[in-house]
Amino acid sequence: MRTSPVKTWLVRCLLGGLVLSTPALAQDDDDPYAYPDEETSRSEEDDESYDRRVKNVDQTDDFRRVSEQEGEDGDFKALSGLDDPNLGVAVEFITGALFVDSSRGDFADTRVGLGVRATWEYGRILDSEPLREALWADLRWTYGSLSDGTRFISGDTRLHYFTIAPAYELKLGKSDFGFFAQAGGGLAYQATSLTVDANVTKVNGLKPLLQYGLGFRGRPRLTSSGNLRLAFRVEALAFRRGYMNDFFLGGSVGTAF
Repeated sequence: MRTSPVKTWLVRCLLGGLVLSTPALAQDDDDPYAYPDEETSRSEEDDESYDRRVKNVDQTDDFRRVSEQEGEDGDFKALSGLDDPNLGVAVEFITGALFVDSSRGDFADTRVGLGVRATWEYGRILDSEPLREALWADLRWTYGSLSDGTRFISGDTRLHYFTIAPAYELKLGKSDFGFFAQAGGGLAYQATSLTVDANVTKVNGLKPLLQYGLGFRGRPRLTSSGNLRLAFRVEALAFRRGYMNDFFLGGSVGTAF
């Protein structure tokens, strides 16, 4: 039988067909299929990356614009106080002990001293952050009275102290409390009535006045939001009027905003 030559011929035909056939290449349509979840996640990641880049660019532009805002002398424009809701104004009622220099040679005639004052923190108009609440000034009126004598002859004296006094406060850290030193001047008005039997003689006088002293001051907030504050003070002051020295030891309470 001639099976062997037939098998050999078939093998040679198969090998020749494999050699002459063209290879099958992958087409463009054979790319991996992207599932919807993967497309969404990739899109979100791209959006977040783009937002971060835009945000960084915006912040850089903001810093650049601020740095380019120069004053007249070429300094950077001060931005302190733009977010400060406080006006730096306070009104307080004063009470305490007034030690009036005695004309009889005693240490002093102790009387009740009353008054009112308005405070303005003028340091807020400056471009220095440490001085914003450290510098302030008082416009103050303090009152005291004296009376002495007998049924036949007596004298009544009314004392009015009008002063303007700037102060420097040493703050206790970042708190609303601090110690202060104060010095200023003004006028002392004295109105005296001398009564002899039924006759009344009035003597009025005006003298320059020097005020100075030390104290402790606080301005805690009354509400968590807003700028209303409780203003209080404990102080020891001296009033120098002419050759006489009067002292005041007391305090005050009011509101600040």
